[in-house]
Amino acid sequence: MKSSRRVFLAGAALGVGAALLASAPVIEASPTAKPTVSPTPTPAPTPSPGALDLARAMRRFDPQLTDAQLEKIAEGIEQGYAFGASLNPHGSFLQNGDAPVPQFEVRP
Repeated sequence: MKSSRRVFLAGAALGVGAALLASAPVIEASPTAKPTVSPTPTPAPTPSPGALDLARAMRRFDPQLTDAQLEKIAEGIEQGYAFGASLNPHGSFLQNGDAPVPQFEVRP
């Protein structure tokens, strides 16, 4: 029987998983453990005026949007702003010459 990559990868994954489980410490539940109190949910931050303006601009495409839907859209836009800020925390911009230099080599 000829083995395939899938069979090999499945076997390798099972072997790695078994090794990790065997080396993991056993933690027993203590009967006197107190249940952890879940933290109170923090309210969502209010969207910025720019996000609200962009959300209001959506009314041009769908005039039947409610205010609650616009608020939800503005929250999504604000989350996009936050995600973009996390990708570029220093706010630096690339110049035209900042691309990596391609290096070509011929191999025999």
